[in-house]
Amino acid sequence: MARPHTYNRQHVLEAAMQLFWYKGYEGTSVKDLVDATGLQPGSLYSAFENKRQLFCESLELYFELLYAEVKGALEAETSAEKRIRTLFDKVVMGYLMSTENKSCLLVNTLLEIPFDEKEIRSRISSMFNKIEKEICNVLGEARIQGSLKPGISPEIMSKTLMSNIFGMEVYSHMSQDENELKQIMNNLMCIFEIN
Repeated sequence: MARPHTYNRQHVLEAAMQLFWYKGYEGTSVKDLVDATGLQPGSLYSAFENKRQLFCESLELYFELLYAEVKGALEAETSAEKRIRTLFDKVVMGYLMSTENKSCLLVNTLLEIPFDEKEIRSRISSMFNKIEKEICNVLGEARIQGSLKPGISPEIMSKTLMSNIFGMEVYSHMSQDENELKQIMNNLMCIFEIN
């Protein structure tokens, strides 16, 4: 009896994630996935049921990587203001260093999938909410530390910062001017008191 084909699930997911990120869900064919992962269609379907399930797991992997970066910036042992600034520095440098100028896979997916695709939209909404909560927690610390300007709500400002992160992403597709992107970031940092 033939031995079953072995594969590294993590490597398959990483290859699929990169492909979906580059071509989108609809633009990625099963043949593309076979070529990228090295698995034959039968093995892909056996491991992931279908293309949609593979895509959903790829989104989860992308989010895990993204969330780890966000947590790394926001859990540093420094002031709340510096942690928020570090996060935005990472965002700006990510836009500037991207050789393929790829947008966030989560945002790309929201723009691509039909409005009635409620399951995937709900998953992505939960992912964004998790990041937003991390930002909100740090802004709450800033308020306690007295570095957040009076009258600013951490809950509302975390939503504002999230929308600006993705707004900067769109802007970076039009302009790769580092000074402009950093100035946008500096304007956002005006929510903090100058010490």
